[in-house]
Amino acid sequence: LRLLHRVFHPSLPAAPFSERATLHLLGSGPAAQTSLVPSETFADDLLEYASAVEGLNGALYQVALEHPGDADQTQWATSSFPACHLPSSTSESFTVHLDQHGTPLSLDYFLAPIPHNGACPKPKSRKASASAGSSPAQFRPIANTTVAFRFPTFPPLPALRVPPPVTAEGKPVEAVREKSFIEKYWMYMVIAL
Repeated sequence: LRLLHRVFHPSLPAAPFSERATLHLLGSGPAAQTSLVPSETFADDLLEYASAVEGLNGALYQVALEHPGDADQTQWATSSFPACHLPSSTSESFTVHLDQHGTPLSLDYFLAPIPHNGACPKPKSRKASASAGSSPAQFRPIANTTVAFRFPTFPPLPALRVPPPVTAEGKPVEAVREKSFIEKYWMYMVIAL
């Protein structure tokens, strides 16, 4: 399976996807092993994307899972998030959801650390950025990558009640009516009076 990526901005022409990595699934079922082989241009692409999103509000970093035999990019499983988080990310997680035959259906992609509110980091002042260098120099490579393949799971079956007993004719057996308090203890009440 091929993973592709790009930076997308709604007001700019869509850039083509470039290869990010190849996912390998060895075996099947829960015991299957996965591996992620980055493309040769991956590090250069990330540096280019990090410099491209500097000062560009609303840009999205998109990761797409190419479906085997489908060249139509609109049909690929895509995951995206604000591109402003790309330069400071140190951890990423891929989850590929498969159908019962092992064909990929969708892709979940997460980066960390990202604040809970999802807000972009505030830009540094010009003096601080001039002394520290340009933004791409602050880019940290992603050090931890997790890949998971998820096969479909089914919810637990509902707990059904035991059906009521039926007679030979198929009608429900009527429960014996419980006696009232007076019907049970009338003789004790008479003695007490």
